[in-house]
Amino acid sequence: MATVSRVMALGDVRPAAAAVLAPVDDSDPEVITDVVDSLTPPALMLLWSDPWIEPAVANRPVMGPCLLTANLQILCVGGKLEPGPGIDTIEQLVGYVLDRMAADVYTWPLGLVSALRQQEIGGITYLTARVNYAVPVTV
Repeated sequence: MATVSRVMALGDVRPAAAAVLAPVDDSDPEVITDVVDSLTPPALMLLWSDPWIEPAVANRPVMGPCLLTANLQILCVGGKLEPGPGIDTIEQLVGYVLDRMAADVYTWPLGLVSALRQQEIGGITYLTARVNYAVPVTV
């Protein structure tokens, strides 16, 4: 069995997550790897959480050679903020993200999953939730 490094280069994190989450059939959500001013829900947007990068405890490696942790955020966009199945869609998107990331050969360290929130993108308010992963990185 191949060994998978627990530490990624910072620039490889979003592309690797996008590959894991990529649609495999027509019912899967679109995966957006850049900040955009418009989208068609349901969609997943790969961003960085705040703080973006954190040092390891006392600047000592806690995950092999890693001295940094990058906070990847997967924004689950369920739909416009209007009457309809928005909450159901968000629940399905969060489940999709958790299942796909857990099934990957790389162990994605889950940080937290936010409650539902309103998020404005391109002047339109969407119902969203955030799934955060604390990824050991090098720069």
